[in-house]
Amino acid sequence: MGAAVLVLGGCDALNTDKTPDRVRNGTSELDLTVTGRPTPGSLSITEQVLARLKARDVGGLADLAAEDKGSKGDAKRWVTRWGKAAQHPVTAHFLLGEKESTVDVRFTGERAALSLLLKDNGYDDEYGVVLSEND
Repeated sequence: MGAAVLVLGGCDALNTDKTPDRVRNGTSELDLTVTGRPTPGSLSITEQVLARLKARDVGGLADLAAEDKGSKGDAKRWVTRWGKAAQHPVTAHFLLGEKESTVDVRFTGERAALSLLLKDNGYDDEYGVVLSEND
């Protein structure tokens, strides 16, 4: 009897990594309280922004910018200003908007609030964050 060899290179059936996305992208580590009424998309982008700030990930934060609404330099300024505060528990209050949403973010121990302006791409509840200060 010969042995049969089955090659399944690249097949997802063999993928044993069942790690939830929230763990992989760092959002499960957030000590986050949410108030207001976020959409799934606005909550997701806010969690991702906060996780990138907490990780002090300039490149990752820049990748979350709405089209033409932020650069790596803008992201670096945000990380410099908010990276230390992002190590603490945070409350995000979501304000309603149609094409844009505002999220008031307060970090425990920080007097100033971070105001996130989120731009909806208009199609499927996906947002980018406005990082530039001149919008």
